Amino acid sequence: MSDAAIPVLLALTAAFLFGVSTVSSKRGLMTVDPQAASLVIIGTVVLLYLITAPLWMHAQDWFTLGFWIFVLNGFMHPFLSMYLALEATSRTGPTVAATLSATAPLFAALTAIAFLGESINTWIALGTIATVMGVMTLSWSPKGIGALLRVTLLFATGAAIVRGLNHTLGKFGLESMPNVFMASFVSFSVSFCCALLVYRLRTGTLVVRIPRAGLNFCVLTGAIIAVAVVCMYGGLATGQVIVVSPIIAAYPMFTLLTALIFKQESLTAKLALGVFLVVGGVVLISRGSATG
Repeated sequence: MSDAAIPVLLALTAAFLFGVSTVSSKRGLMTVDPQAASLVIIGTVVLLYLITAPLWMHAQDWFTLGFWIFVLNGFMHPFLSMYLALEATSRTGPTVAATLSATAPLFAALTAIAFLGESINTWIALGTIATVMGVMTLSWSPKGIGALLRVTLLFATGAAIVRGLNHTLGKFGLESMPNVFMASFVSFSVSFCCALLVYRLRTGTLVVRIPRAGLNFCVLTGAIIAVAVVCMYGGLATGQVIVVSPIIAAYPMFTLLTALIFKQESLTAKLALGVFLVVGGVVLISRGSATG
């Protein structure tokens, strides 16, 4: 396997897992409000990292610049981005909410070029555009245009900006602390503290009371995201932001394919076109990554 293929495969794995997690989180949101759901999901991720810490945690990682970068990153992602995304998902559904979220790689590319000195070639540029257009094709719903303008513009675009910045900041942090597990653990631990504080201020209690069915889906979502984030940071550690970010943004394709498998969606021309654009975009990005 070539070195250029590794970040692409890791990003595809992350996209697949993020796509599946969207379906499970939507099931959880049927009985749980977004703030409580994000608290349980983030808490599950942190718990899983703690359980596996003896396998990957190294004392020297606590004293690097990267550690503090991921502390800073934790204030934005996943706490803020997840809350915004869950708000959009709960109000408009997972596919509609993903329309403007698909613009995350554009913000990531701009910041990576400006601050990390990355360069973009024609293949990657065309692949990014195709991927973004494909995700928007999959997500667009004329029936939901009112909700799209009122809700998704606020929540999903905010989530896209935060996620785009997260990729660039994450790449920068991994250069001085190349431990993807530690990066994930630090970011999610800080976010969990933020989520816990906000939940306490909002409800006046630290007790989270949610139905068992909702809890199960939130825990499942957290477990999936725990693996997805490690794959995401693995892709960023071994590849460029301009390559990894647009591939990860293709996760709504996997959301729809998962829904199709469980017969929650039907095969349509729009779905076929969207998948074609996303797959074509990933192929172009892979070609651009291989050619440098």
